[in-house]
Amino acid sequence: MPSSPFTPDLDTVVENALDRFHIPGVSFSVVHGEDTWSKGYGYSQLEPRKDVTPSTLFYAASTSKAHLCAAWAVYIASDTNKQKPKDEQISFSTPLADIIREDFVLSDPIRTTQVTIEDAVSHRTGLPRHELSYGYEDKTTVKGLTRNLRNLPFHNELRAEFEYCNTPFVAASHALETVTGKPLADYLRETLWAPLGMKQTYGGYGEAAQAIKHNNDVLAKGHTWTKLPQDPAEQDGHLEEEGYMDLSEISGAGWAISTADDYAKWMRAWLDPTAHGGKGLLTEDMIKELWKPRSIVPASDHDKTPFDGIMTYGLGWFICTYKGHMLYWHPGGLTGAGSLIVLVPDLKWGVTFFPNGDNGGGKLKGLAVELLDRALGIPEHERTAMQKTDDSVLASYREMANEYDKARSDRFGGHTTAVNRLPLILSIEQYAGTYRNETYGPLRFTTQKSSDGSQDILLCSIDDRTWARTLTLEHVNSHYWFVTMSGMHSPLKTASKAESRVGVGGMVEAIGIAMEASLPDALFWFEKEAPA
Repeated sequence: MPSSPFTPDLDTVVENALDRFHIPGVSFSVVHGEDTWSKGYGYSQLEPRKDVTPSTLFYAASTSKAHLCAAWAVYIASDTNKQKPKDEQISFSTPLADIIREDFVLSDPIRTTQVTIEDAVSHRTGLPRHELSYGYEDKTTVKGLTRNLRNLPFHNELRAEFEYCNTPFVAASHALETVTGKPLADYLRETLWAPLGMKQTYGGYGEAAQAIKHNNDVLAKGHTWTKLPQDPAEQDGHLEEEGYMDLSEISGAGWAISTADDYAKWMRAWLDPTAHGGKGLLTEDMIKELWKPRSIVPASDHDKTPFDGIMTYGLGWFICTYKGHMLYWHPGGLTGAGSLIVLVPDLKWGVTFFPNGDNGGGKLKGLAVELLDRALGIPEHERTAMQKTDDSVLASYREMANEYDKARSDRFGGHTTAVNRLPLILSIEQYAGTYRNETYGPLRFTTQKSSDGSQDILLCSIDDRTWARTLTLEHVNSHYWFVTMSGMHSPLKTASKAESRVGVGGMVEAIGIAMEASLPDALFWFEKEAPA
């Protein structure tokens, strides 16, 4: 019989990891064979301080994707579906346009008819992230996000390459709600969560808020450290508390809220399906289908560390090997929060953890590997995977910081010196104002001094989207601008470019911004609105 993994020396390892990555707290659950353990470390919030427990609520983030895919598997196998005429029965190869014909329209009419449920929930539609295109105005519902797909340009051909994108999962959520006639959370609760005894798992903040109000449940507060790892001034940073996110608009792409204790039950449903043979629960055939690889993930060395070989993606799961064992896993990330689930079926072993620090699922991946190494019985002096993983995480942040630092020359070919530098046609104050794009909605720019006080810049706080961001536009030359994008509190920055357009009447007409990182040369033109 396996012994508890939560030994005093592991406690020290966890506490050191939380300190290293400036994460206030984390909740763990581990299953191994017939045994289950769970434990909380640190704090779910800092003012006033509350301890993390295994029943503390956390955002499950993108580990929600596996719930959506499992719900589809349950529906496809249901009597309701199987009793339909053959040509009306739904499978994972059913085109989404056959289910939500008026709502599911893509920018390519041929691809509209081709994209299946399977394509949507395996990241192979060819759509890039487009993450600032939703969460505002009528893009705050599952239907609204689905209908906005018609405005989103593609990056890849259909089924040509794995490309992570949340919005097709939203469309798949909308389609499942359409065929069942029920909100996704209700269907999941009826078919999976309730039968598994997952009494603290909710579809979005609205549901969780009711539990907090009536049951005295605690939802962990998210936090962001204001300096990058390995920044020379890292220790001068501080934790910024993040607000609770609604996330109802992204539904099965990442809106679930749960606990480590509930996720222990969720892991067991995958690791031992014969123990839950009741109607509607996962069967071995369903799991086999959900874990079948659909595409090869072109992962960086940092993403793959410390796993072996090729990484693939099934339906809501990453798939790889580790020391000869098949491993199914998924991280999740939100503003100030994260998650990670790792399953090793041949060991009947799994771990889930929920940290309340920005990108905590990625930063603490080494902890999951350390726990797995211990479950495999690897001697302490041979357990090097956690250190390698942590080093890789830190290296990835260094690379991202370096990419931003050299982005100006990459975006503008080095034309950023005073030689042949042309001024703006108009004063920078005339570029301030509200602009609108059909795909990305409104942006409101104001002017302010740059952080070093050397010049005036345009600033836009995008706080009405699912993922709040700050955009700054720094004039480079003539009508060209250098764009910096960052989270409201995150020190991580990305760069793109923009152009402004002045009309024949001598007024600013539009600003074109490269809003999607995978389409660095595609400018989305925001037309300037007349002052109210």
